[in-house]
Amino acid sequence: MNRDNYFLGALLGFIVPLFGILLLYMIRFMSRNVSLNGFIYLIQTNHSIIPKIISLGLIATIPLITYYKNRRRYTTLKGVFTLIILYALLAVLYKFNFL
Repeated sequence: MNRDNYFLGALLGFIVPLFGILLLYMIRFMSRNVSLNGFIYLIQTNHSIIPKIISLGLIATIPLITYYKNRRRYTTLKGVFTLIILYALLAVLYKFNFL
């Protein structure tokens, strides 16, 4: 993938944390026999868990950041960082009960 595009980075910055959250579900909650619907219900009813889930989902972007930084695709990296900041802002807003 040799493209250096801001929108590609924004798209990847949006999708990769969602895969991180899905991986968190598979590791932590699926082993306790919680269905995906039960996991979504837990998130909807327990707002104090949302910042933790978002933060752990953002860990999945570390390889993405490393990949684009090492290949000097800085425009794509800016898109990734923009969405990371938006996810982090969302986590902070939930943490302090603004949402």
